[in-house]
Amino acid sequence: MHKRLFSGLMFCFLLLFLSLTADRVLSEETAAINNEKGLQVSMDTFDLEEIIVTAAKREVKAKDASSSVSVIDSVEIETSNADYIMDILGTLPGVYVRSDAIYGRQDIEIRGIGSNARRLQTLIDGRPEKMAMFGCTVTQTLPLADIERVELIRGPESVLYGSDAMGGVINIITKRRKTEGFETDFLASYGSNSALHTLARHGGKIDAFDYYITYDYKKSDGHRSNSEYEGHDTTARLGYQFTDKIRLEGLVKDFSDEYHDPGPELTPYTNNDKGEYNRSSWDLDLIGEWDRVDATVTVYQNKGHHQFTMPSVPDYWHSKDKSTGISANAAYTIYDADDIKDILSVGYEYEHQWATTLEPWDSSVPSPPYHPGEYERDVNDIYLMNNLKYMSLTIDAGARAHYEDVREEWKLVPQLGMTYHLSGATRLRAKLSEGFRDARFSELFLMPAANDDLEPEDLWSYEIGVVHAFNNLVSISVDAFYMDVKNMIQTVINPNPPPMRINQNSDSFYIRGLETGIDLRMTDNLSGHIYHTFTDIEDVAGTGHANLSGNPESLFEGDLNYRWRALSVSWNGQYVTDLYDENLVTGNIEEVDDFFVADMKASYQINDNLQVFGSVENMFDADYEMIPGYTMPGISFYSGVRISF
Repeated sequence: MHKRLFSGLMFCFLLLFLSLTADRVLSEETAAINNEKGLQVSMDTFDLEEIIVTAAKREVKAKDASSSVSVIDSVEIETSNADYIMDILGTLPGVYVRSDAIYGRQDIEIRGIGSNARRLQTLIDGRPEKMAMFGCTVTQTLPLADIERVELIRGPESVLYGSDAMGGVINIITKRRKTEGFETDFLASYGSNSALHTLARHGGKIDAFDYYITYDYKKSDGHRSNSEYEGHDTTARLGYQFTDKIRLEGLVKDFSDEYHDPGPELTPYTNNDKGEYNRSSWDLDLIGEWDRVDATVTVYQNKGHHQFTMPSVPDYWHSKDKSTGISANAAYTIYDADDIKDILSVGYEYEHQWATTLEPWDSSVPSPPYHPGEYERDVNDIYLMNNLKYMSLTIDAGARAHYEDVREEWKLVPQLGMTYHLSGATRLRAKLSEGFRDARFSELFLMPAANDDLEPEDLWSYEIGVVHAFNNLVSISVDAFYMDVKNMIQTVINPNPPPMRINQNSDSFYIRGLETGIDLRMTDNLSGHIYHTFTDIEDVAGTGHANLSGNPESLFEGDLNYRWRALSVSWNGQYVTDLYDENLVTGNIEEVDDFFVADMKASYQINDNLQVFGSVENMFDADYEMIPGYTMPGISFYSGVRISF
């Protein structure tokens, strides 16, 4: 059935392509007639002029990117119901975000690839944000407090971003004061389950010096017994413009939280089971921009201290980790004349990963079921990417050489992409790329299922897409992709125990899908979108649905935004079908009931300095689960105030 459905969708894609081609011909004929009559016709599309940096490690327009890119700006962030970056990414096509609580950790999948963001590259201003021990991103460390915009690539981008960028890239751009003067704002909200959120932000620019400082605090009693949460996040971004061509900037970040795990509904945890995360990071960037060369040198460090005390399971964990790195990249304009522009980007990256387990337990506590120790790894990468633009055609071609000293092996990764503008309103793109991920310390050495013979994960991705805008009122996008995945690390029954389970590389399997979207501008005040993502993941016999875990087959997402004078109202809905996920009691991967959930937010700007807002989440009080056994919150109400000056 899946093959027939996929074939049918591909047929629809072909029909849409042919119709858009025909529409282009008619549009050109209409434009020619109007030109003869002296009429001006606008063919601008929705966001294709958006400047992005993720798709090329330099500023490019979204319309010229061969990757499937989405950009969420500060206006969308402020009008949304989102508390974390993952919340707002979950409104994009190809993206599914799951949670089990009001505040706290979330998991994200892009086109069926994610696993706590292990298989996604997460960046803050271009700096990798990863835990060295497990290779995951602690997603609750990413609130929206200091975010200017978020750029997301769907599909592998390992040539530019290395290991982990298998399923895509999330690049978080932080706020910066760009004009002379100061700005300050405070936010406070309160609502269901005693959920409290406070935020303080202040930024300034004095001559060549600028800064932006934030503090974000979240606290909740939780929607179930023993599900409390409390988190603190502090950031400071500093910058100094030495000349009009040279800038130095840096970001310091500190995060800590404590969450309580209530356990599955039928077998709840009642022993104060909790986890504590402490993470900090800093980076320093020297940026140069000249006529033909843009260059950046970055040094950075991420540190973490994690402790889980869960006697109900029992599960005890205590560790520290640190990643220290340096990267240098430059883009050189080789040629720029006669409708031809050729830019060569080159870069070098080094990272030292370190992690150690700690044991503060006394004799009354059972020994943790892992292999304690201290682990280190050095990673070296070089890459190049050439971008050639000739009239309406843009071609990207590049490769990365990757070396890590645990396996002492080199890996070469290629990428080829193309973008072609049929007209000012229609864009075609195609991309062939390879993605990969190195096994992390936890998978190789630490857990009972550890296996030091694991090969790097690998996939080949093939994708095509088209975007077409009709008179700047309606924009339609269609993206089709096919990925051949192999060596995915999965925990399976050990045929030769002990231990009972073992990490093992999978055989090859496919992930294929179709992402369709309609963006609407009905009036100057009313806009919205409808997205549908179909993801068909091969369910290999005998694997217990391991490939399907955390990924719905069909995902509908829509929103509606209305603005009138000082009033702003937004509504968002999501319908999820054919979702599988792990039952944490049995360890089996089970199908989750389909669900529909909707949220709404309204704000009113009383004056230049004062805004009041309110929101309702799960407004239809849906009874649903994302993770088997963990019921999500029912209808919830929140209200708050924002003061700016």
